[in-house]
Amino acid sequence: MKRAWHKYKGSAAHHIVAGDHSNVHAGRAREILKRLKIDVNSAENGVYLKHIDPNSLQPGAYHRVIHTNEYFKNVYNRLDMAEKLGGAKAREAVLTELENIRNDLLFNVKIW
Repeated sequence: MKRAWHKYKGSAAHHIVAGDHSNVHAGRAREILKRLKIDVNSAENGVYLKHIDPNSLQPGAYHRVIHTNEYFKNVYNRLDMAEKLGGAKAREAVLTELENIRNDLLFNVKIW
């Protein structure tokens, strides 16, 4: 987790589940967080990514290119599956999947 929260110059905070994007999948993902009482603005839903400078020392994806329909759809599908398979522990399962998505973003796994 330490790596996710170290902010280098040229980086910015990124919501894993978009806080205000109009994409239908982003909206569905926000509904999952709301149902499970996970604040969209919480640290669990965040990661620092390169923002201003694509050559920043910040590890991971470049923030300005990942807001695609495919990204929003992947995030929603992963959280939806975690919620469904989590059963009585759905909240913990979704938090774990947010961590998995964060790691994908940090290690530049293309999910967008």
